[in-house]
Amino acid sequence: MVALEPSIQAAWKSCRLKSARLDRLDVHGVQTVRPDSVPDIEAIATQWARIASSCDTSIVIAPELDGLLPELIEFMRKKGCSVRAPEGSFLRLASDKWETHQCWISDEQITAPTWLASDWLTISDRLRPDRFQPDRFRAGGALGGELQNVQADGWVLKRRRGAGGTDMERFADGERLIGKLGTLLDLSEWIVQPWILGRSVSLALTGAWDLTQGGSFRRWGPFEGDCEMMPEVIGPTEQLFGTGSMIENASGDSTESIESIESMEPTEGSTLGSSIGSSVGSYVGGNGPVEVDPQELWRFARGLLRAVPGSRAGWIGIDFLMVPEGPWVALEINARLTSSYLGYRKHYGPMLADTILGCPLPIRPFPNPGAFRFSVNDFHG
Repeated sequence: MVALEPSIQAAWKSCRLKSARLDRLDVHGVQTVRPDSVPDIEAIATQWARIASSCDTSIVIAPELDGLLPELIEFMRKKGCSVRAPEGSFLRLASDKWETHQCWISDEQITAPTWLASDWLTISDRLRPDRFQPDRFRAGGALGGELQNVQADGWVLKRRRGAGGTDMERFADGERLIGKLGTLLDLSEWIVQPWILGRSVSLALTGAWDLTQGGSFRRWGPFEGDCEMMPEVIGPTEQLFGTGSMIENASGDSTESIESIESMEPTEGSTLGSSIGSSVGSYVGGNGPVEVDPQELWRFARGLLRAVPGSRAGWIGIDFLMVPEGPWVALEINARLTSSYLGYRKHYGPMLADTILGCPLPIRPFPNPGAFRFSVNDFHG
């Protein structure tokens, strides 16, 4: 059984629209009461659990928005459903970009510098340019260590618990970002990163596995208790973006980014940023595979997952950047079925779904780079 996202996404959007209207009232000093939870989410979870209770196992696709994905899976498991997904602790950490970043830097993985928006705003006063150091407030100043030779162009603001590019905005400079932060109520629910130039790609791991203390993968079979081969690491695919890659620079001229670099999982209604000097291009699909060393891809994925506590199962996507003449830079984890499945399925066929249950990846000759292309519009559920 595969439970798809449109109904839960629509309910979340309804709640966010109401909250946005209430926020505007608050600005004018009117006291309001917000809904404590997304409407109808519990009803949806109950319905899904009722359907899944008669299945051997289930696959849940839901947005990470405001922590809905881990909450929904936890609810279904409490109802006795077998859900093919990571355990709760991994889901909660992987669904929160800030917590994922903390895990990665603690394990010395290479990832984009990340701040809570509240912390970034606090330190921004110390980064303002002056006549002696006019470039201090530029995003490139935030890069160091293994990223010191990487190029950055502005800043990006994201929800820390969001479905990919939901409400994500790019800013030409820090002053414009500060203006946007002044309109937000809870800065602890947003993160800020430098906009790093590179090739936006994603990989996928599929199966069910865990990491032993020795640091190796242990693969479980289709049902709990069956132990078999190693997890499959497939990809990567390149992520493609639609309009909205334009960004206004400080002089007021519009220039187009060399590469669109941020990952955005498909979310209906993605729009361009409305702030002056900000923009976001919507995620439209991808193509692949991107030619890389399979062993390097394996080591990269293994290190990133090992850094996040909790057992894993099902399909997990990892978004990252391939920087010209630089390291691979991890961005985020999507602990659910992602749209890249559509592309991989074109190569591996319908048996690819069996790998989520622990079966081996279908044997196919490795396709030529760019051999398949997919669109999020193909994801009908």
